[in-house]
Amino acid sequence: MSRALNDIDAAIARLPGGDSEKSRLRERARRYHRACGCALGGAFLSAALPVSAACLLLAEPFRWSLIPICLAGIFGAGVLGKAVGVGWAKARLAWLRRSLARRTAI
Repeated sequence: MSRALNDIDAAIARLPGGDSEKSRLRERARRYHRACGCALGGAFLSAALPVSAACLLLAEPFRWSLIPICLAGIFGAGVLGKAVGVGWAKARLAWLRRSLARRTAI
């Protein structure tokens, strides 16, 4: 486990309340920690496919050089979506950690 996840587990243990809320918070922290960004990468990829197809179909003079450009754009969109998904999960983990630190501060 990472240091952030250990800190969150310690903060959750200090929280007053029932075990159901604590287990829900632990599960959320673990989900954020192990996020891979696949869902957002797939969404970006799905959006890039019709855009690339439209570019190829609507290009005034069709050029074969557009095909590798579109393929690179599709690949880049997938990678960008994955990076955004991982970054968003890490940010949410940091926000959860900060929120728990405020709630458990004496």
